[in-house]
Amino acid sequence: MKQQEGGMVFKSVIRVLCLITIFCLAQALPISNYFRPREIINVVQIQSSDNDLQETIRKVVQSCVMIEVRGQYDYNHQPIKWLGSGVIVSENGIIITAGHMVKNATQIKVILNDCREYDTVDFEYEDVTDLGIIKIDANDLLITPIDKLNNKVLGDLVFTVGSPFGKVLFNTVTVGVISGLKRDIPFFGEKLLFQIDAGTAPGKSGGGVFNSQGNLIGIMVGTHCQYDSINLCIPANIKRYTLDKYCANKNLENVK
Repeated sequence: MKQQEGGMVFKSVIRVLCLITIFCLAQALPISNYFRPREIINVVQIQSSDNDLQETIRKVVQSCVMIEVRGQYDYNHQPIKWLGSGVIVSENGIIITAGHMVKNATQIKVILNDCREYDTVDFEYEDVTDLGIIKIDANDLLITPIDKLNNKVLGDLVFTVGSPFGKVLFNTVTVGVISGLKRDIPFFGEKLLFQIDAGTAPGKSGGGVFNSQGNLIGIMVGTHCQYDSINLCIPANIKRYTLDKYCANKNLENVK
């Protein structure tokens, strides 16, 4: 009898322990369920943000161009040539680039992202802003809007599009941040530049700098030849003033 009573007590203890265990698990499950979905949501949000940037870049690249410039003849009676980049800012073929890209040019060839090519002699530049403007005979082009807010902040994400070394690396994308504001570098004209750390190379001069929304916030005009990731850009508000003046002189519709 004592053995039977002892066995019953043991079984009762086991049942109580099982009930306590079940109760504790029931209390813990809502907590684990509370944290688990939030972790999943965070991962999805990060992936969604990356996808948004990729889609933005895909759209912006379609308005970026490569520029082949022909200048005066050298001592061997061969035309001097150089390469650069630019951005389409109006549907009727206005392209902006760096002023030194078109200075001393005699003829320019513009190559669009879809490989169409346009020859032109319609271009202007300003030494004060180092901004160049090219006009090609085309319509219904894909454009990139110019940022109107001009509220750049240190550390803001930016990306650039340009063609370092020409067609071999046509419309290369690099990503970085704004690493400096109000840089006063007289060599690049009388204006305050901003600085980015996105990679560059010969041929990207004149290429666009864009924010994460895909708006054009600057044009690359210079880099430090001895150090990587020190790149200087003309801000958007200076470009807009020059563009409006150009459109007024040419009786063209203002750039949006």
